[in-house]
Amino acid sequence: MIIEQARSKIIEITEKLNIHENEIKITCRTLTPEEAIGNPLHDDYPIQLGVERIIEAEFMGKKGQAFSDSYFNYTGKVGAILNLNLESNSRRAIFISSLNAILAHLDIIPEAIHCKNDDLVKCGNCFSEFLKKQNLNTDNVLLVGLQPRLLEKLAAVKNVRVCDLDPEMIGTVKYGVTIDGPEKFSENAAWAGTIFATGSTVVNGSIDGILKANSDTYFYGVTIAGVAKLLGLKQYCYILGID
Repeated sequence: MIIEQARSKIIEITEKLNIHENEIKITCRTLTPEEAIGNPLHDDYPIQLGVERIIEAEFMGKKGQAFSDSYFNYTGKVGAILNLNLESNSRRAIFISSLNAILAHLDIIPEAIHCKNDDLVKCGNCFSEFLKKQNLNTDNVLLVGLQPRLLEKLAAVKNVRVCDLDPEMIGTVKYGVTIDGPEKFSENAAWAGTIFATGSTVVNGSIDGILKANSDTYFYGVTIAGVAKLLGLKQYCYILGID
């Protein structure tokens, strides 16, 4: 499993640097939508619709975040958090946000903190440039996890299908694309030459199936920042400067 591979690597790092069992606490809390993304121009982001929240971990002055549809606040030692049972979304969110905060403290990644306000539109604009640089050798792209600004840019240049978990979104049409449910993932993945998937798939547990379905997969967003760095996964994130 991807998350277990990442766990092995971060434990190795923290043990080598003698911060695995120290007394410094990692504190995780759930952010409100306004704390997480401010007041952007659009109001169609999942976090504004109550589908997900951002979990924010803080470690030695550095922060890391992760999206999750299941969450709770938590404080614990480094070793305890890195050895959590990861069988639930909420625990995986604590683990991933903490991993991001630890790696930020170690200067392995920048702070994985979601962009706010006008930066969300800038993210979409930069995504257009990112697509040009990648020179994707396909006309068919699957977007896993509805990110409205990314869908807008993809739909302008590619044939796009979208899979999302939100029952309120499934069956609706966004930028000319009908949003499918998870039951259509296998069919859509076989059709697509490339997948762009939300990094929160590492929290909801679907990341392994996505990578197995299509090796040409890019992950977007701050959630996946630490795991992508540790495991060499392809990623797009405007706020992290990954473009």
